[in-house]
Amino acid sequence: MSDGSGVIDLSTILDRHPDKTIEDLALNEPVFQDQKIHGSYYSFTPCIPFNEPLSKPVCKEAALCKKSADNKTYTQLGDQTNVQFVTSVNGRVHMEFTNTAGNISTSLNLICNASAQDTLAGKGMVNATLYDLDLVSPCCCVNGCLPGLSAGSILLIIFFSVLVCYFIAGVLYNKVVFDARGTALLPNYDFWASLPGLIKDGYFFFLSPCLGDQVGSRKYERL
Repeated sequence: MSDGSGVIDLSTILDRHPDKTIEDLALNEPVFQDQKIHGSYYSFTPCIPFNEPLSKPVCKEAALCKKSADNKTYTQLGDQTNVQFVTSVNGRVHMEFTNTAGNISTSLNLICNASAQDTLAGKGMVNATLYDLDLVSPCCCVNGCLPGLSAGSILLIIFFSVLVCYFIAGVLYNKVVFDARGTALLPNYDFWASLPGLIKDGYFFFLSPCLGDQVGSRKYERL
């Protein structure tokens, strides 16, 4: 947000729809597909363009597409390349889309609802050249769907935090108790100094059945 209050990240909506696989997105299928609004069907994907219908696309590289109730007519309502985020005077945010021909504009209002399922709703067609739609989602809230840390990231943070504390405490202990200097300040210096060699030996030991006599550091003759 321009006022520094946070971020609205609609790309995270994709993570909230596990039914849409990477293969689906690669085929340019929309995330919101055939959402019925006042007798017509609307499709929308944030950030990633899609084609509809897939067999013979009428809406190409689209952000928004409308399909008639009889499934015969498709109208491209907006492109991913022609979109702007606009903040109104009351602080509400909406996206303004324009189609490739430039003759249709669509306003997509971002409705923040922290407990709602992702939904495409709204008035639909206002007139032949203007559409008004609502996207209701927790991801429309400021900082509503920021990606969190994975379990692996948390474990790495804990590991390196403990490691740093270990070295700091060890250095202080060796300095205060033993008045150590130089490398002797490091806790368990002999172990850490030998660790690269131990890793190398373990690496060659693990690969030796595969490499046979090619292991250059073999110290013993093959029996």
